[in-house]
Amino acid sequence: MIIVSNIVSFLLLTYIANSFLIKKYSKEKSFIYFFLAIITISVFNYNGGSPIKAIFVLVIYFLYIVLLFKGDIIKKLLVIIPFFLIQIITELLVGFILGHIPIIELTRNVLSFGYIFGIAISIIISILFTFVYVYILNNIKFHYFPKYAWLIFILPIITIVLLIDVDDYFKLFNSHINIFVNIIGLALSNLILFIIFLLVINSSNIKLELKIEKQKKEFVKSKAKLLSQHYDYNFQFLHDLLHTCNELDMLLNNSKTKEAMNLLNQLTETTYKEFNAIYSNSFILNYVINNNLNQIIENKIEIKTVIEYNLFDIFDFDTQLSLFEYLINLSITSCIQVTNSDRIIIIKSVKTANKIILKILHSCLSINESNIKKNINEILLNKYSSLSIKELNNSYASILISFDISGSF
Repeated sequence: MIIVSNIVSFLLLTYIANSFLIKKYSKEKSFIYFFLAIITISVFNYNGGSPIKAIFVLVIYFLYIVLLFKGDIIKKLLVIIPFFLIQIITELLVGFILGHIPIIELTRNVLSFGYIFGIAISIIISILFTFVYVYILNNIKFHYFPKYAWLIFILPIITIVLLIDVDDYFKLFNSHINIFVNIIGLALSNLILFIIFLLVINSSNIKLELKIEKQKKEFVKSKAKLLSQHYDYNFQFLHDLLHTCNELDMLLNNSKTKEAMNLLNQLTETTYKEFNAIYSNSFILNYVINNNLNQIIENKIEIKTVIEYNLFDIFDFDTQLSLFEYLINLSITSCIQVTNSDRIIIIKSVKTANKIILKILHSCLSINESNIKKNINEILLNKYSSLSIKELNNSYASILISFDISGSF
């Protein structure tokens, strides 16, 4: 009967793992590991349990899950630790139930009716607990684990160590019923704590998904707006281009070659400047620039973008948008204060080693360094490795932000 119990335990453990983790190997190879684990535990545990054997079983469970399944260690522990708690709780409940049936003698004799009947009940209870736990796992989203997630295992592991040190639950029930009931409560509270933790993670992940969906909708709206702006701008540009071509044709027909060359050079310069204004190799920066394009053109501000690295997804959509809006608006405001012939905004980004460097150079008369740092800090929540703001020759301002991407913030 103990062998049957061991087989059922491994089947339930495998059932939980299959519902939560991804297999590494084929069915045939997985069955070989399963068969070897069953033989090992059955040989070691054939005449009943003990604290040392319980630790051995836990080690076998761990090796079995680690070898057969893919996934983070936290996910694997979410299979092993709760299942082992379920087994302990099951043994305690079986001892409590059998202790209240007068006709059954509480004994550790593996061939006695009470022992066999207890194993049968424990199998039923383990199956019920396992199905409930798998149902919870299947209805929880595990896209994100907080860094402190490992803390949830401390109390259950301590509880497991304390409980497996109890050599005879039947003896404890007969001699110290109050302590026995408290132990059941302790084990159940640990399992409930696990479930509450999983529900909290689920709630956090649902909120994160809702935020991502909201950002996706904002992204689609922004993209539609940007396409509309591009259409309007392109229409106007083509209209002006057609008008310029007519002028060129008239000048050439009248042999005014010099005037035609001047007009062509002017057209080339305008096209180059406005191409740099509407295209930056970064969608969000494109969106911000095009939102301010009329103001840039009206104030004769030359804008250049050299975005060699545009993966700013270390920040969410809203943060990127807020950062670029602030930097562009700040640059435009500063440029307007200087003479028309000296208005320029240059935006560059590069990746060097484990850092992203974002540099903004713009014309200015003066800068408020502390105010700029304060505003950038509020947007980025200090999530950058360095921030440098300088005034160059009383004519330009330089803002240099460095982001460390070697690890998470």
